[in-house]
Amino acid sequence: MLADLALENFIERRDKTASRAFRAKKKLDHFLEAALPGIYLPLYTMVTFTRIPYAEAARRAQLQDRIIMYSGLVTLIALIVLLIFIVVC
Repeated sequence: MLADLALENFIERRDKTASRAFRAKKKLDHFLEAALPGIYLPLYTMVTFTRIPYAEAARRAQLQDRIIMYSGLVTLIALIVLLIFIVVC
């Protein structure tokens, strides 16, 4: 598991750090960590500053990412429906 996390971190640093979307996600991570202390923890924080086992940290980070992605999609759909409603009425 540690090797998987290390490889994932290497790929992230090599390929994604120049991406605006990646940097925005990192800013969102920091915001959520501050807004929800002890509830939302980025993977880096879980691995570096807690005693959460690596496998659990990876699973939890993946779940948090899915929740964020789902929340973003729901928000986007709601905005599209709202815009359609405004245009039609």
